[in-house]
Amino acid sequence: MHILLCSSYPHLPDTRGGLQTSTDELCLALQDKGVQVTVLCGALAGPDGNDGTSVRRDVSLGYPVIRAADPLEALPLVAAALDPAAIIVQSGYSLAAMLAVALETGCPTAVYLHNMELHRIGGTLPPDPAILYIANSRFTAERWRALFGIAPIILPPVVRPARYQVDRTGDRVLFVNPVPEKGIERVASLAAANPDVPFLIAESWQIGDEWRAWLRQRFGGIANVEWRPATEDVRELFADSRLLLMPSVWEEAYGRTVIEAQLSGLPVLASSRGALVDTVGAGGLVLDVHASVQEWSHALRSLWDDGPAWRTASQAAVAHARGEVRNGLRALDDVLTRLAQHSAR
Repeated sequence: MHILLCSSYPHLPDTRGGLQTSTDELCLALQDKGVQVTVLCGALAGPDGNDGTSVRRDVSLGYPVIRAADPLEALPLVAAALDPAAIIVQSGYSLAAMLAVALETGCPTAVYLHNMELHRIGGTLPPDPAILYIANSRFTAERWRALFGIAPIILPPVVRPARYQVDRTGDRVLFVNPVPEKGIERVASLAAANPDVPFLIAESWQIGDEWRAWLRQRFGGIANVEWRPATEDVRELFADSRLLLMPSVWEEAYGRTVIEAQLSGLPVLASSRGALVDTVGAGGLVLDVHASVQEWSHALRSLWDDGPAWRTASQAAVAHARGEVRNGLRALDDVLTRLAQHSAR
């Protein structure tokens, strides 16, 4: 079986984010199962002077990646050349248009929904039985079902534990990706209210100079906050941390950083937005995003100050994350079975 994964977004290493990481680890897991896989994605201008207008192919990630300035235009040609058993269209700008083009190729087509960004799909998702819909969480599936009457099956993000596990625990509260929707204001209030607790804030790859300057000004008077640049190896962050903080304001479709951190025994303190209640599971605590700073501080201290409580939560975090990893691989087997049935029609 050969699967073509498509998105209008660029892929690693041109840009980094949850979609790109999930796609990369999905591709590697598919190859482990003997499935050929190719990624078609958007292209960025490169340091070699390429302006992003041509179609480029590379295998630097261990599987073929075709980078095109216009993936919609490239998709029919790529599909004709590869003759894949299935095309999986992933979240991205103009998802509806890419779905239409994929269907026109005549290849069995699926859609993998990774987020709730309705304004970016550029149309509607028809409840057509010829389309296999896949969602990364129960929450994501239920939301898209409510919007368009579709019925996605669930495939949680594939997580490869070796990329995240560390064998030591640090002494910081870790927060990743300092942007408003991830709850940066809650982090500021918690750090100010708990001056004896060291916080570690890890920047994202997309952070700009102006936003970085604003953040440094915003946190300039909070002495217990350490800043780290974006890193390809998050194990460095997990090894220096004791707890993951994820007070997201927007509705998280999954929150894979939770599972990555839990694999190293980091309990998670998160908001109850979107899928986070399920993703955190027994491996931490969830609060209403609008709860007071006193309530958030109480939850933080209940894990931070109480050694036995932290150890119990840490053990539960590892058990929960390992269970999610197993569930993801089982779900992937189910998806492959569905795709094979889809291809046989």
